[in-house]
Amino acid sequence: MSAGLVLTLQNIINQSPTYTEIDIVIARYLLKHLYKENLSINDIASECHISKASVTRFSQNLGYAGFNDLKKDYQLTYIELDEMKIDLDAITNKQVSPLQKNILSEFQNSVTDLAAYAEKLDLKEFENLSELIHDASNVHLYATLIPGNMAEILQHMLLTAGKFVEYYPQLNNQLIAADNLKENDLAIFISLEGSYVMQKDLTLKITRSKATTVLLTHNPEMKLSTVFDHVIHLGDHGTERGGKYKLLMFIEFLAHCYFNKYV
Repeated sequence: MSAGLVLTLQNIINQSPTYTEIDIVIARYLLKHLYKENLSINDIASECHISKASVTRFSQNLGYAGFNDLKKDYQLTYIELDEMKIDLDAITNKQVSPLQKNILSEFQNSVTDLAAYAEKLDLKEFENLSELIHDASNVHLYATLIPGNMAEILQHMLLTAGKFVEYYPQLNNQLIAADNLKENDLAIFISLEGSYVMQKDLTLKITRSKATTVLLTHNPEMKLSTVFDHVIHLGDHGTERGGKYKLLMFIEFLAHCYFNKYV
């Protein structure tokens, strides 16, 4: 699965507006030719005016054995595109403006979900999770796509608070991180509807480790939720879009609680 590859490349190009660093040059090329067929190492080397060895090193720096492994993930980025289309309701009939009825109705439902969630917030959950984070030797976040973006927001807040937190957008790097979980570590897994939990090779690596595990979810019926030490439900199971807003609210409340208690 290509989970996080686009985000990884995005993070590389966001480092600098100048194009002198080889990693930035390659990442810009890959993003500008995201769905190019028959991408080859020769194409990249030639069009970026670099050596094939530089392309290989770039691939290895991202955690791949070499360019061919990166290419396999790169060719699957259309899966991420399809998932985002579903996420944004962009697969509806384009002859009908989705902003007229369907999307506005979804947003109104999400506002209702969010208000209901706010009324039922359990402050003890935030205190308990803050304590788990504070007391852990190492904190690892596991998520993908939009929840992954929000995991980065949480990571940034906690890093600013002086708590070291690791998050790797790509699945292959998350698998490596899961192999290194230890007894006093904390693993926070974010899966709103349950699709990411079904990455069983990752889920079981995490839950079979000696680390304390926490699942943040919007779906109380989620399969495999029982294998986690702690499960935090983001209110009732409303709209998928509402789940993303609840997650952002949860992260902000959690950071607020952590800063008040430990900073």
